[in-house]
Amino acid sequence: MEDAIQALLDRIERQHGVTIPYACESGSRAWGFASPDSDYDIRFIFVRQEQTYLSVLDGMESIDLPLEEGDLDAGGWDVRKAVRLLGRSNGALVEWLHSPVVYRCEPGFRERWQSTARAVFSPRASRDHYHGLARQMVLGKLADEQVRAKDYLYALRATLCARWIAAGKGIPPVAFAELVPDAPEEIRALIPALLEHKARTSEGERMPRLPALDDFLTASLAEQVHTPGKPVDTEPLDALLRAEIRRPSHVMKPADFTLERVRGHDLLLLDTVAGSHAYGTAIAGSDEDRRGVFAAPRSFLLGLDEIEQVADERSDQVYYELGHFVSLLLKNNPNALELLAMPDDCIRHRHPLFGWLEPEIFLSKLCAKTFGEYAMGQIRKARGLNKKIVNPEPEQRRAMLDFCHVPEGQGSTPVLDWLAARGMSPRECGITAVQHAAGMFAIYHEPSSSDPRGIVSPRDPDTLIFSSVPREAVPVGWMHFNRDAFQAHCKAHREYWEWVGQRNEERYATNASHGRGYDSKNLMHTLRLLDMAGEIATEGVLRIRRPNREYLLRVRSGEFAYEDLVARAEEQLAGVQAAFEKSDLPDQPDRARVEALLVAIREGFHG
Repeated sequence: MEDAIQALLDRIERQHGVTIPYACESGSRAWGFASPDSDYDIRFIFVRQEQTYLSVLDGMESIDLPLEEGDLDAGGWDVRKAVRLLGRSNGALVEWLHSPVVYRCEPGFRERWQSTARAVFSPRASRDHYHGLARQMVLGKLADEQVRAKDYLYALRATLCARWIAAGKGIPPVAFAELVPDAPEEIRALIPALLEHKARTSEGERMPRLPALDDFLTASLAEQVHTPGKPVDTEPLDALLRAEIRRPSHVMKPADFTLERVRGHDLLLLDTVAGSHAYGTAIAGSDEDRRGVFAAPRSFLLGLDEIEQVADERSDQVYYELGHFVSLLLKNNPNALELLAMPDDCIRHRHPLFGWLEPEIFLSKLCAKTFGEYAMGQIRKARGLNKKIVNPEPEQRRAMLDFCHVPEGQGSTPVLDWLAARGMSPRECGITAVQHAAGMFAIYHEPSSSDPRGIVSPRDPDTLIFSSVPREAVPVGWMHFNRDAFQAHCKAHREYWEWVGQRNEERYATNASHGRGYDSKNLMHTLRLLDMAGEIATEGVLRIRRPNREYLLRVRSGEFAYEDLVARAEEQLAGVQAAFEKSDLPDQPDRARVEALLVAIREGFHG
């Protein structure tokens, strides 16, 4: 459970972009009378980034999470809210700071807060808190004929805390056992049975009323006790707040930038659905690709580490660091440019500062090359897949000896067939290299000898093994090993089955079903890219949602011959290049302007 709680705290930090310097157990587990089904009441104090406390906007004051599997009930307060509550001697907060069950505590944190709690402690405010809790229990949950042991213990603990404060003892202890000695003897005698009942039953189980305890609780509520008030001294509270806000920040390392972390509100600039859903070419079963941009914190940028992007294994989700993203924009990278003009229905989050990156700042004649090269790359990918579809590799790779042949007449015979025809086993033979004849080997056959050692290694059938033979020994034949062909086969086999393991089965099924032997999705993207490039050259616009969706889907479905599509793409590419020559677009983006914009966005985002 400790590991689960730490993992939960880590996740809260990542998701909310905060630091949790202190976390503890609150409620019955901390007081010492938990039931078998008691939740883990995890309470924490969190700190936001320093610049958020200097904003005119209200920051996040609390984090309240739904009950997690494993009965983890977590919630916390921002450090500023916590300091304000400390100034009021808030009972719940003061108990957190003195809890006997601590899950996380930075060095010195608890000592600072406990010291401040004593310095600003108001007996009246604290007693009123516990007296109010006791009244709430007695007049509410303890009003029925049968009651829960939990409610008796809650009311009794609150009453004893109020009496502790009224006696001038200061902040009451959290552990219930430390309060029990102050109860009247008659009440102390009832407590072991109450604790035993709660420890062995569920929290909802009820029990008969205890008249003596009822009388004690009622009489305690009626007591008129004067406790001194105390004006709030803000100086120690302000000092505590400043110390917590200006804490040395954790310097992130590249490994800290996970997909979950870069989606945190303190790093994320853009999160959008990309790919076919953005282009308008999605069909049933299409994956949802995600793309985004995040800004690494200043402390990371000032260090020695670098990071360009964060992605999953298949690159279905890719988030670019702002600096790398802007460098891609300067190069007119198509994948980066399209994120500047995503359809509104695809955008999951876009920070206002991201809007400063307008397409017009970056579009240039470089697009003729980048979009064109990217488009023709899609053609090459389609051709590569064509080879894999038309020429599948067997599941079992061929053995090295399959590439060894014995010259015979004007041709050659596989060495295994040649040996079998002569009643020879490869294990009874040996080979030696033939000088000045690369790839040629002499074959010897001496089954009664301890040497030869065989043709291939018994440990590695892909390795030839050489024998020591007498100088006067006469070969029974010669063997040629086509090493180049064997290595080419190994490479093709490895690449094919790696592709099988990684391929998109829905996409492969589409390509196999239309039977044209090419990746129709790649060619659809080729034509889409060329269309977009033409619009950039002639209109100066970046249009992501494609108006010719039906035609592109026909391409994807394999309706057209491969040669016809390639010819159309090559013709369209020539037209795009000619359009860019006449275009009024700049030769390349204004680097100085872009650099100033990058700095402004970083300063605006990180304060």
